[in-house]
Amino acid sequence: MAHGTGERLDRFLAASLEGVSRKKIKQALDGGRIFVEGQVARRAGQILHGGERIEGTLLLSEPLPSPQVSWVFRDADLLAVAKPAGLASHPAHPGQDSALGQVCALLDGSGASPVLLHRLDRDTSGLLLFALHEESNQSLYRQFFERRVEKSYLALVEGRPPASFSADGCLKSGVCGRTVVDSGGQDAHTDFATLAYGSGAALVEARPRTGRTHQIRVHLAAQGFPLLGDALYGGALFFKTVRSHLAIPRHLLHAYRLRFQHPRTGEPLMLECPPPPDFSPVLSLLDNCPINL
Repeated sequence: MAHGTGERLDRFLAASLEGVSRKKIKQALDGGRIFVEGQVARRAGQILHGGERIEGTLLLSEPLPSPQVSWVFRDADLLAVAKPAGLASHPAHPGQDSALGQVCALLDGSGASPVLLHRLDRDTSGLLLFALHEESNQSLYRQFFERRVEKSYLALVEGRPPASFSADGCLKSGVCGRTVVDSGGQDAHTDFATLAYGSGAALVEARPRTGRTHQIRVHLAAQGFPLLGDALYGGALFFKTVRSHLAIPRHLLHAYRLRFQHPRTGEPLMLECPPPPDFSPVLSLLDNCPINL
């Protein structure tokens, strides 16, 4: 890019790049994406001497916003939200958007101190539970630790599973982010009940008795009924025959229901969250499906 002598870098870019706003240019400069003679431009007001080569990258469109949590239940002691697929439960690194970060931002100034009590995989949608103060955190944490919280998931799977079945098997971390069945791992148990059948697919309720990483996904795959859309543990048959005309953007697993004792009153509490619209294309193929979206 040629330029005149004695101009400020930002003004030269604004004059030279037709249709690009000063805001976009400033963002590129602030983000270290503009280079003068191969060196990062450190100042928008850098004076050009003439003859320098200017290169860089402009982001002409805004980044897509992160999916947002929505309230399911809130009182003085606890909060339950619906986490959308594509959002981390907890940030893996500083600055990453997450359900925890969104809840903290939404409750800022309220006096609450939200604590995330369990996690869902990034592409698993559904209920997440937060304690809002230390007393409720202690009570709810104890219930999770003692396995007194009943968790129910809805899973759309490949194949024709039996009406009810269970999966046992110790699980441990493998390579490439996978969890594997291994006798040297941690004990894991999941109960399953099939709710509806279709051609090559079924809707299954999963009730994990333990909380291991990828537990439901691994147990279903090990039983021969992998989750639809599961790139890590999924099967190939459904994708060859059905995916060509169905949009399956992620593994179709949804945290549907939580049952536990209220941390203050001790009364039983049941919370439910219907599956999101991305379940609809496959649900519509099932016979006598009990889930209506």
